[in-house]
Amino acid sequence: MNLQYHRSIPQTVGMELEVRLLDPKTFEVRNCADVVFDNLSDSLRPHIHKELLKSMIEIVTPVCNSVDEAVKFISKAAREISKTGLKHNFCCAALALHPFEENQDNEIYEDPRYKEFEEEFQAIIRNFLISGLHIHIGVEDEQRAINAYNMVIKYIPIFLALSANSPFHYETDTGLSSYRTKIFDKLPRAGIPEYFDNYEQYCSMYQQLFDTKTIKTSKDVWWDVRIAPRFGTVELRVCDALYNPHRLKFIGLLYQALIEYGKNTNVKREFHQINLQNKWNATRYGMEADFIEGNKKIPLRDVIKQLIRILDENGILAQLHIKKELHNLLYIIDEPSLCKTLRDNYKNDKDFRKVIQLGVI
Repeated sequence: MNLQYHRSIPQTVGMELEVRLLDPKTFEVRNCADVVFDNLSDSLRPHIHKELLKSMIEIVTPVCNSVDEAVKFISKAAREISKTGLKHNFCCAALALHPFEENQDNEIYEDPRYKEFEEEFQAIIRNFLISGLHIHIGVEDEQRAINAYNMVIKYIPIFLALSANSPFHYETDTGLSSYRTKIFDKLPRAGIPEYFDNYEQYCSMYQQLFDTKTIKTSKDVWWDVRIAPRFGTVELRVCDALYNPHRLKFIGLLYQALIEYGKNTNVKREFHQINLQNKWNATRYGMEADFIEGNKKIPLRDVIKQLIRILDENGILAQLHIKKELHNLLYIIDEPSLCKTLRDNYKNDKDFRKVIQLGVI
């Protein structure tokens, strides 16, 4: 198995946002991804990818020099696709989880890879009606990538909480902030990964999975954070799909800074069960969660503020020239959570279409 690490330009950014295609009046899903692909401009075509469902597309940025550049690309791409939607009777929505669709509402692309997934994962994949946000940050070599990857593991819950917006499923309030996360965690190679001492150790685990025909490529491991060798990046995968340029930018800037800090820092490794519990807290309570730090619990909002202070005191924000940008977005930490906004909206109208409207691009 070829896991050669292709060194990339450090601090470069890539984002991938999965977007649903809906009827603009009823907000039921529309299986019209082919219409999108048939009407793409030549410049955008390489950056819109097919997904499992015909009611979904993925916007993939080029390699960007900054988070701001990546967010602007996503916004521009979404606007172009939305213009196509006006002509062909669909709209785009960044929905981590559609509140009232059924699996039979969707058509799945005929693809050998997807067929294998369906055979392997059965009902799990047939109910895999979820959308996420992925962020890649370039790291110059494999050992620094391992260091940064290990650092991110502890902080996975803060990125989940900042993005969590999937409380509704099958017309029911699940009580969770990110039910999408629990659906994804049903896969055997998903969730919070383990720590590794070096890249050779990381590769050995993948090789064992490959040799036993458990996986075919490195893409068949779907952890919340993973190394993407062919891009030379550390990829964050835990976030719910969302479309708010300011929040996208805040999450991206914080992740970029954490990677830059982590790649040259020896991380204190947490017990796996502590990491699991902290992720559950974020899954259940979102921004209102507590976070286990040592032998005490502290509010997750305070963890984010504390992390930003650490990054600032270590000169990371100044090094990346993002201190002003990040500090201008700090209000997001104290805002009501995305889930509270969704729940309050539904409580007032008792109409899931009003909830979906908040995610329409």
